Amino acid sequence: MAAAAPILICYNGSDGGRTALETAVTVFDRSAVVACYWQTFGESEKPLAIELLELVQDPASVNARERALAQRIAEEGAAMAEAAGRTAIGIAVKVSMPIDEAILSHADEIDAVAIVMGSRSRPGLGSILLGAVAGDIVQLSNRPVFVVPSTTLAQQRKADRTRHQATP
Repeated sequence: MAAAAPILICYNGSDGGRTALETAVTVFDRSAVVACYWQTFGESEKPLAIELLELVQDPASVNARERALAQRIAEEGAAMAEAAGRTAIGIAVKVSMPIDEAILSHADEIDAVAIVMGSRSRPGLGSILLGAVAGDIVQLSNRPVFVVPSTTLAQQRKADRTRHQATP
């Protein structure tokens, strides 16, 4: 990895993504590539927010809107990083493979010094586990992975520990 290699911040606009980004720019003294990953309608089983009739009549406009949404989210994240004093670019990355593979490939492409992502908030027992994508990336990455819980999840975990410690 080059001395000037950036951090790769996977950002989707969620609370977890926002917390991860805010934490990363305080921990890493590096430039950042803030990426929002998206899939075209034809390659995804889960389009973000579309109507069935529109899918049948005009899938190209759905894909253009999804790309534009991903770019807007990435640019929002880059602006947050820049407001914290980091040099950052926001990019929408079209995914044509499983998302974990796409993130790892993108990290290799930009020679990222680390991959930053938020952990998914899950209730109960599931909250102690990483989300499937984050877990896969942690297991498969050849570079450091920095996983940050959302503010809500961190507070929930702290309350759970406090309750557990108070129980005789």
